[in-house]
Amino acid sequence: MRRTLPGWARHVVLAACGAASVLSFAPLYWAPLMWLSLLALFLALAQAQGARSAALRGLVWGIGYFAANVHWIFISLHTFGGMPAWMAAGCTLLFALYLALFPALTGWLAWRLPCPAVLRLPLLIPTLFVATEYLRGWLFTGFPWASVGTSQLPITPLAGYAPLVGAYGVGLILALCIGLLAQGWRVPRRWAVVAAVWLVGLGLLQVEWTRPLGKPVTVSLAQGNIRQDLKWDAAHFVDNLRTYLWLTREARGEIVVLPETAIPAFLTDVPAWYLAELRQAVGKRHLVSGVPILGPKPMEYYNSVLALSAMKQPAYSKHHLVPFGEFVPVPALFGWMYDFLNMPLSGFTPGSARQPPFVLGPTRLAANICYEDVFGREIIRALPQATMLANFSNLAWFDGSWAADQHGQMSQARALETGRYMLRATNTGLTAIIDQKGRIVARLAPMKKGLLEGQARNFIGMTPYARLGDWAFLLACGLLLLGLGWRQHQARTRETVVQ
Repeated sequence: MRRTLPGWARHVVLAACGAASVLSFAPLYWAPLMWLSLLALFLALAQAQGARSAALRGLVWGIGYFAANVHWIFISLHTFGGMPAWMAAGCTLLFALYLALFPALTGWLAWRLPCPAVLRLPLLIPTLFVATEYLRGWLFTGFPWASVGTSQLPITPLAGYAPLVGAYGVGLILALCIGLLAQGWRVPRRWAVVAAVWLVGLGLLQVEWTRPLGKPVTVSLAQGNIRQDLKWDAAHFVDNLRTYLWLTREARGEIVVLPETAIPAFLTDVPAWYLAELRQAVGKRHLVSGVPILGPKPMEYYNSVLALSAMKQPAYSKHHLVPFGEFVPVPALFGWMYDFLNMPLSGFTPGSARQPPFVLGPTRLAANICYEDVFGREIIRALPQATMLANFSNLAWFDGSWAADQHGQMSQARALETGRYMLRATNTGLTAIIDQKGRIVARLAPMKKGLLEGQARNFIGMTPYARLGDWAFLLACGLLLLGLGWRQHQARTRETVVQ
């Protein structure tokens, strides 16, 4: 008689399968673990006893998935935010629980939407999973961190599809391949279809969707490695300024990039001598730095990037702010949290959705700040004008966790989608130069003070994803769901006629 695990043990295994997915992302890039993690989820949903059972299984898998992939939030809340450990752990778990509602929704819909039973596993569940993942990246300003498509970029053949359909489209292709094999892994034709999909991806990797413009540009990316608890400490203000002044003087690139809030004060409060020293250090070259600026209205301030070597250029101000980190969502509901947090400048004003790139000689540099580069549909707004992208981040909040590497992988995805170089200047890492194929061509060791000297190239032209955004992915999901519903309607019609 075959023994089966008790229900609680199956849930533990399912949560562990979700948690194992974290190894598929950077810094390890063990992409096949995502296939196994999704395989476990899809089989569990398909074998459920109905909508409620499937929703519970999706929730359990999701708790494991997100607890592993966003555990670093505990560090920012407790270690640097000053929140008591029990409360920070509770908030992190509650956030993971919220995110787990999306795979739970997948399970519930998989048993509620019309679909022939034989197509639920290979088509409906994979499509719903990635569709609800897209919903997660949009609802309540969105949190698309750790999307399954990103786990395959840039090292697997599926990366070839990123310039066409973006990371969500890659996720849909991955999920459909897994669903197809999950239902009939012994059927050779299914393996042939999956192999063909991957071979096409390999071919697409050879396509040059954009083309270089002019000669390579030398760049210097600064990494000050200033601890988060010292960054905003008034006693260390001058030392922090001197760190980036020294790095700027040592820089040799045509474009010198300092990270997010490298200058930890409003521009109007920065000593005039300091700005003069920075400009003297770069001479006729270009210096771009993160620095907060005040707006014209009371209590209006922005997380911004300025071309300090040419102050007449417009500033770039962060548009997509981080909930709880840079603004308080629904203060009447969540304002109490800030009684337990030490978070400077947590009430930023968002910049406009479309802002022009910086004009730095032949380079048109489009800035994005912190986790803005998680949103592919927003990064493409700067195209086709921008010839290069740059991310300005301060990930000292996460104290050497895998968050920095995970964030860097998302920058790699944006480079692939746009066919542009992405420069990453961060306070503690990952400071890197990423080429138009999403490959890291140079990087600094994390948690060390230094300069990354290297070359980058300007690119012009538009990838299909840069033109269409996520519309191709959304259209594919819509057609698949409509097609499955139609097949179910046809099947019921035939049954009625027979009866």
